[in-house]
Amino acid sequence: MKTVMIMLALLLAGTAIMAQDKESDFQSIEVFGQTIKYIEKGEGETLILLHGLGSNSERWIKNMDALSKDYNVIALDQIGFGYSDKPLMPYSGSTLVEFLNEFLIQKGIGKATLIGNSMGGWVAALFAILHPEKLDKLILVDPAFLLGLPKDTNIDEIYSFANPTTLAAMKAYISKIYFQNEVLLSEHALKEGLMKKIGWNDGYTVYHILKSLKSGQDLLNDKLDMVTAKTLIIHGRQDAVVPIQTIERLHKEIQNNKLILYEQSGHSPMYTEPELFNEDVLKFLK
Repeated sequence: MKTVMIMLALLLAGTAIMAQDKESDFQSIEVFGQTIKYIEKGEGETLILLHGLGSNSERWIKNMDALSKDYNVIALDQIGFGYSDKPLMPYSGSTLVEFLNEFLIQKGIGKATLIGNSMGGWVAALFAILHPEKLDKLILVDPAFLLGLPKDTNIDEIYSFANPTTLAAMKAYISKIYFQNEVLLSEHALKEGLMKKIGWNDGYTVYHILKSLKSGQDLLNDKLDMVTAKTLIIHGRQDAVVPIQTIERLHKEIQNNKLILYEQSGHSPMYTEPELFNEDVLKFLK
């Protein structure tokens, strides 16, 4: 039971990573009266990068430059996370999709490709079902939450695990998320990660997302075949968060998809193997 809950906690997989981006590097836009922060680079067809639970757009720091050579790339801090506003409201997958859709409207983007990691993959897949006419292609990177949480999940324990308040807790958290990346376990990186995590103050959002999943909201168990966009699934074989059985089911039930497995990657292959990831994404898009 303890092991199950720890593995579930790792679904949060969104702790701050060491990056040069600061809030001042972000652009702002108002969506439903709330300030949404984002980083935008490049020109051409639009790619929207969606981070995981408890993370922000810095997760894509190693991908922006490569992808923006050929595309207009937008890394979004989703509502309730990162540097974006965090209104006190019940959060769910539908909430994030609604804000994403309005963001596209405010930006004048008629159609885009969505690239989502972990929780971002859930949001992207849900968007693909609710707004298929606005989606070009879909890329799911170690996607979490599409099939929900086990019935015996204790969200209070997951919440506590996912909101470290000491360096030791941060180290334990990071160790389970990234595969073979000692740089993120340095004292400097841990301090910076803990400082950002506390500063983002996204615990309320995280808890309500978990609560919505616990109640069975926005699950795609019987809707995977409704994803009709051309889809790429990228999964790290060493992922301690999302089991390969989940990925195999997505591969079987989502229409028109291609699966790529990275043997030496964990839950965030776009960060730990960025050159390979960028190459595969660009090849798929072209």
